[in-house]
Amino acid sequence: MRQGKVKWYNAKKCFGFIAPDAPNADGNTDDVFVHSSALKDADIRYLNENDIVEFEEEPRNGKLSVTTLRVVQRDEESAARFQERRAERRRAREERKHKAEHEDRAEKKRGFAFWKK
Repeated sequence: MRQGKVKWYNAKKCFGFIAPDAPNADGNTDDVFVHSSALKDADIRYLNENDIVEFEEEPRNGKLSVTTLRVVQRDEESAARFQERRAERRRAREERKHKAEHEDRAEKKRGFAFWKK
């Protein structure tokens, strides 16, 4: 297995790239494509930028693509930033939900007051 560092991975787009540390048997040093299916096969939930991984690749459509993947070392700083962004999105979602509920209640009160007059 080759080792490399995750250049970037976007979970919404379901793919990313790994920068290998050393060339493969053919002398190729190009970045290797990683799809979410490789993560799913390896029971990995997410990849962060700068995570160190071991992988096996095969050529697909003229490009190298990951077939087997294993995380060697997580980049704690990137993981912390990921968790912060995730918590921020969760808070924003809860605020939108709370605001919508509040507006619904206000709309019902206005409707009731209108009929009361």
